[in-house]
Amino acid sequence: MAARPKPAPRLAVEGGVPAPAPIHRSAPLLIALGLFAAAVAWVGIVVLIGGDPLMFPISVPSPWLFLALVPSIAAILLAVRGLVAWSLVCAVASLWLVPTGLATVVVVAVALATARGIRRQWAAHDLDTVIATAAAHDLPVLVVQHVAGDGRRRKTTDTTQVQVRDVDTGELSTARVWGPMRTGTTFVRQGMNVIAQAPPGSDAELRRWVERQNRRSADRAED
Repeated sequence: MAARPKPAPRLAVEGGVPAPAPIHRSAPLLIALGLFAAAVAWVGIVVLIGGDPLMFPISVPSPWLFLALVPSIAAILLAVRGLVAWSLVCAVASLWLVPTGLATVVVVAVALATARGIRRQWAAHDLDTVIATAAAHDLPVLVVQHVAGDGRRRKTTDTTQVQVRDVDTGELSTARVWGPMRTGTTFVRQGMNVIAQAPPGSDAELRRWVERQNRRSADRAED
């Protein structure tokens, strides 16, 4: 007798909140990177004509001063990834070569703000997708209240046992799902398959997004 085929998991449904554009398409970040490139070019021109660009607290010979660009590049790459502490440390270190260091601080500030905005937009998008998926498939929206087991044990298993709360009814129950899970995560599941999920705190980001859209609609209506 042939085995009964397992039902394929349902697909997530896109909601009305658009996914954010990649960070490399951010106009403010591209402008800041252009400023940094101009600072590097200016330092190169000063070195070529025999000058010494401003360095603090100590100066080094021309061939070696470009080593000061290493913390600048590291700070920018870390800031693009949203790593605040390490990017700020590298940005401060980059001030050794003052012209490029100042430009690095500007790029890091813009990159961190852009990365934070993108994370917020993704959170709003993911929660909207959870709500749309639940409505389309007539499934409950669940929030993780507690994750069973310690962190070491969860890393060695493919599934996670969680206590969940139904958003609509408030009912508490236990569930086992594939993959890792965090407290506060909002998700929709079919059996052990998580169809769509949103990170903790995404409800606040979705509210902010809706409020911004409402304000824009009201401003357009007044115009």
